[in-house]
Amino acid sequence: MMNKRYGIGLALLSVALLAGCGTRQSSQGKTTSQSTSTQSSSTKSVTATTKVSLTAAIKKFQQQFPNASVTSIELEDQLGRPVYTLEGVGGTQEHELQLNGRTGKVISKKSEMLDQDDQADAERDRLNLNKVISPSKAVAIAVHDRNGGYASELKLDKDNDTTYWEVQVHQGKQQVDVKIDAYEGSILETEHDD
Repeated sequence: MMNKRYGIGLALLSVALLAGCGTRQSSQGKTTSQSTSTQSSSTKSVTATTKVSLTAAIKKFQQQFPNASVTSIELEDQLGRPVYTLEGVGGTQEHELQLNGRTGKVISKKSEMLDQDDQADAERDRLNLNKVISPSKAVAIAVHDRNGGYASELKLDKDNDTTYWEVQVHQGKQQVDVKIDAYEGSILETEHDD
């Protein structure tokens, strides 16, 4: 009788140990797959983690600086979060607003006086934001042009009356800056960084 109880106890103990080992293996498998997905998400383009639209970011800038016009917009990954930096001019002042691209919360804002030369240039630098392609479309065009990679940064700017998106595309250790017409979506130029 004692032998039978001992055998049953030993069998139950074995089942419990095997069940515990099975649980440990499956939780290790989860850890491995989680770290793999974290690694792949770190190489996603900055627009993939941005929840705030370009229109919403511009609206926030206009709320903070009602009499200002936007002169440049940048979206980049800063410490693992997307950050918009909008610059603009209004009257005799230059303004800058940084927004969290996930939440829309203001990170910082500042204004400073423009000197007379900069005041004269301010009108020329104002962006016409009507019908500008979205940041995600600009990134898709740039990444497609480079046959893959991811974008860590992009900037909407103007030079010689041409408004363009400049998208920084990474492919392995190589970085390429792709300039795209902000209205038509055509590639204006590419520049390889060494």
